[in-house]
Parts: sequence; C-alpha cells; structure tokens
Amino acid sequence: MRNPGAIDREFVRRRPQAPGNTALIRHLQNLETCFNRLTRPGVIALAIGSVAIVAGLDYISGYELSFSLFYIGPVAFATMYAGRRAGVGVAIISCIAWYFAEILAGARYSHPLIPVWNATVRLGFFLITSLLLSALRSSLLRERQLASTDSLTGLYARRAFEERLRHDLVLARRRRSAISLAYLDLDDFKAVNDTHGHAEGDQALQTVGRILRTAVREADTAARIGGDEFAVLLPDTDYHGAEQVMTKVRRDLGKALEAWDITCSIGVTTFVEPALSATAAVAAADALMYEVKRQGKGDIAYRAIEPNSEAGS
Repeated sequence: MRNPGAIDREFVRRRPQAPGNTALIRHLQNLETCFNRLTRPGVIALAIGSVAIVAGLDYISGYELSFSLFYIGPVAFATMYAGRRAGVGVAIISCIAWYFAEILAGARYSHPLIPVWNATVRLGFFLITSLLLSALRSSLLRERQLASTDSLTGLYARRAFEERLRHDLVLARRRRSAISLAYLDLDDFKAVNDTHGHAEGDQALQTVGRILRTAVREADTAARIGGDEFAVLLPDTDYHGAEQVMTKVRRDLGKALEAWDITCSIGVTTFVEPALSATAAVAAADALMYEVKRQGKGDIAYRAIEPNSEAGS
C-alpha cells in the first residue's frame, strides 16, 4: 500500500546521445509508425513494387552485375509487416523476377537448368530469411503483449496505461472534450493474503479485473497500476457519464468483494477540456481516492476540474 498522495516515478538512466543520433532514432520511429499503419494488402503491394524496381535495375545493369541481395529487402518488409505467408509469397515472386531479369538481360549458361538451380538456391535463402524474421516478429509481438498486459488480471499494465493516458489527453485537448479518470484501491487487501493466502488474494484481483473489463467500452482503458490499485480511463466522458459508469462498477465490485470481506475506495476525476499533464491527472485522481480512504473507505467520490483550476500542468 502506498502512502496517501504518493506518486510513483520511474527513473531511467540513459547515456547522452548526440543530436544527430536522436534525430535519426526519431525518424526511424516515425517510419515504423507509418509502416504499422499500412494494411496487409498495402504492405504486400509495396513489397511487390519494390521487387519490380530491383528486377528492373537487375535487367538494366545486365547479367554480369547482380542485384540479388537487394531482393531481401522486400522479403523482409513483407514478413515483418504482413506475416510469414506474405513473406514467403514475396520470396517466390523475387526469385521468379530475378530469373526473368537474368534471362532477358542475355545471360548465357552452359546448361539451361543452371539458372533454374540458381533461382532455387536463392529461393531457399529467401525462405530461410523469411522464416527467421517471422519467428523474430512473433517473439517481438509476444514481448509487446506481455509488456502491455498484466498477466494476473488481463488488464493493461501500468506502462501501457500511462501511454494511453498521454495519448487520450492529447486527443482531449485537440477536441476540447472532457476526459475522466478513476482510481481504485482495495481496502484492507493485505488481510486477505494474511488470512486466506495469496491464492485467494490473486482470485480477488482477478475478479476485479473481470468486472472492469466487462464494464468499460472498447475505447476505454482499464488497468492494474500495481498491487491492489487499479485505474479506469474514460475518454470523451463528462462528469455525468463517468458517474453512470463508475456507479455500476462500484455496485458490481461491492457485491463481488463481499466474498473476501473487503471493500473498494474509488476517486473519479473529470477534466473539462484538460490542459494538464498525465502526471498531474494521475495525481489528482490518486489524491481524490485517498480522500475517500481517509473518510472511512468503501465509498466513491466524484470531482470535476475546470481548465482554470488545473494544477501541475
């Protein structure tokens, strides 16, 4: 259990980077974002177009100057952003394109099967590259999923919640719309672990996670912040909308937590046209939740914060 009003901060020690390196990293991140926004057919079309360009260069330069290495780029691109099947398909297309580029460029072989053999060898190399990249892609997706999801409750983890909070606050400022943030803390949860064991405690946390998942909309964010603390982020939701959602959540949690003889304290803060930072938003909701705990626990409090009253922005 944290001290009332305490705000967790994560300090990451980084080596100083040269301005040029920072700009390069930023450009690469922007490029990655653009690629991730492409649809699967769009990725495949871009990869095949790249194969056509490489094949054209292969043909123009003549058979004595090989461009076969550059076919790996489209194969890797298709694999990473459209999946293994797309990568395999582009690998096959690349080998066919290379074969015809060689033949049309006037390449002469001592036996007609030699270019077929060369194309087959290149296909094997491209397929191995595609399969290795596919395995790497699957591993990265699993790691990303583990990093963004709390393994016990299935809710968003703290870091993913903070990213979504920053994103939703930016959208709320742009749209001049309200956004609501609820902080929840299980009262006397330690007694459950001490009396009934950690397995029962985990079951109680899983129950909270199930209720929060079913209570929120697809655009909302339900997260386990840590220990027995949870948060619910409601974008495009004003004071009355947040009251409707969280009143039901409180009622459902109250019934479910009776099995462990514990309650839940909730602080719900609505920011009207928010101009504050994510840290300040968390601090405001966190402080309201602790006001509830100080006044007797097991209750819920609502507060609307107007733009001119926001602090810490």
